[in-house]
Amino acid sequence: MKEASMMRLIAPLILLFSGTGPSSLLLVSSQQLFSNCDVSSYYSTLSASPTQTSRDEMHLLLKFTHRNVLPYTSDNNPDVWDGLLATDTDATGQLVHLIYGNKYVAATPYDSGSCDSWNREHLWPRSRGISDSGLDNTDLHHLRPADCNVNAARSNRYFGQCGTVGPLASCVSPAHVEAALDTERDAQTFLPPADKRGDVARAILYMDLRYDGSEPNTLDLVVSDCPESVPDGAGMGYLSQLLQWNLEDPPDEEERNRNGEVCDNWQGNRNPFIDYPELATVYFGNPSPLPQNGEGYACSGPTTPPPTNAPSPSLIITGVIDGPLTGGLPKAIELYATADIPDLSMYGVGFANNGDGTDGIEFTFPSQSASAGSFFTIASEVVGFEAYFGAPPDFVDGSVNINGNDAIELFFNGQVIDVFGDVNVDGGDWEYMDGWSYRRDTTNSSTLFNLDDWILSGINAIDSCASNPACVNAFPFHTYKNVIVSPTPPPSLRPSRQPSKDLTTAKPTPIPTKAISTVDKFICAKKQPLDATICAKGSLASRRCSTENSPDTCGKRGRVCWWHACPVWN
Repeated sequence: MKEASMMRLIAPLILLFSGTGPSSLLLVSSQQLFSNCDVSSYYSTLSASPTQTSRDEMHLLLKFTHRNVLPYTSDNNPDVWDGLLATDTDATGQLVHLIYGNKYVAATPYDSGSCDSWNREHLWPRSRGISDSGLDNTDLHHLRPADCNVNAARSNRYFGQCGTVGPLASCVSPAHVEAALDTERDAQTFLPPADKRGDVARAILYMDLRYDGSEPNTLDLVVSDCPESVPDGAGMGYLSQLLQWNLEDPPDEEERNRNGEVCDNWQGNRNPFIDYPELATVYFGNPSPLPQNGEGYACSGPTTPPPTNAPSPSLIITGVIDGPLTGGLPKAIELYATADIPDLSMYGVGFANNGDGTDGIEFTFPSQSASAGSFFTIASEVVGFEAYFGAPPDFVDGSVNINGNDAIELFFNGQVIDVFGDVNVDGGDWEYMDGWSYRRDTTNSSTLFNLDDWILSGINAIDSCASNPACVNAFPFHTYKNVIVSPTPPPSLRPSRQPSKDLTTAKPTPIPTKAISTVDKFICAKKQPLDATICAKGSLASRRCSTENSPDTCGKRGRVCWWHACPVWN
């Protein structure tokens, strides 16, 4: 272990690309944050929304934004140890999380070769297509701290349940005395802890998408149900079980924070399967049933399901209203087609009442086509809706008997692809009782509800309204715009340094006073620092603007400043 191991936690340096290969490196301060790492900005250069982006285009995004490479081990410069000490420690920095033990242990000392502490685990084993000198060897998105002995017990086994290939009688559970109790292994497979299986799956899917063998000392990594059939020994399994784990163990806050840390401070790229778990089905298809009697998966076809002709999700939730008329009418939701839809019956909607969790699909669209740019409204009845909006809804179903504290789920082929609200929370910051909520322009579907993607009228905001056209706080009916930022050239592999600024003397950015917008009431500041940070509706924040899109100084619904997608100002 290096003598400077504690200093590395305080002021490490980062190795950056200054050319096109891992040998072209530049030392810069770790205080340099990579730009465009927040979710909304990172995917803004794509030609379509992330869930509708081709696999090839998403691969290129990950490749060209991978602006950071670390040495695996270095006596003088930051290396993979440093990265893991930043991404996998607790808030104190004193404890590190072990992926297979599913527990925290002392962060230092780490393993020095005697296997008496934790070491660095490659979720995609090095013996399965990763060389010692390729970028994939030090990619933090698939590296995790692990107990040295449990790491050895896992070896290079494929991820999956015991008995996938071979007799179930050979199963060992837990996989090691120091592993979590719900782990297991046999001669071919290793089963991680239940609440880390989704994390593992999304890391493996990322590696398949990120590495195609086009960069020095890398191979085309392929995750498959038949990994032994993959050329060059670069296969990893088992795809179907990983896809199932992705569904059963969705990303949590810890995994999302880690994804942001890797992008912000270490590599410059994100794992899109954490941001959009539904991409797994789009790019890899649906999981096959578990093999029976240890016979393994059928390997006569392609090693990876190619869903190239499978339709992608093209419908999003754009609005919800709990009306002011007698009985809380109209009760309705609005949806928008982001692309042509050949068959609407692939989609369904569910309503989670009073925070009691998902109710699954309660309304299924009829079998009909829809054109890109089409809006659809589903209401609980016709009379109240038509009285308030002046026209009937497109569809009527009694399941839309929602109140202002009920969440909404949109399904595609039985899988959730978009949500409004939290199905496990009874209202909260997103409540819309006697009011409405409407999606902000250019924001897209997500299985993780983000309040910043929505405009809320406020509770009782339309309580005195007799009709939408006459209402001061009118529901923005059919106004959502799915405008995609024009593609730009890939960012430079050498990020510019940000000189330090004296916040007490820096010249403030002029703040425009009139926005061309009828919906968005937030002030937009394109630069920082500001003499005073502007929050929602022009109120002042408690301290200066310092972090892009940070909400902490403006309250739960405020924003510190917008550096991207600002409205046009007069």
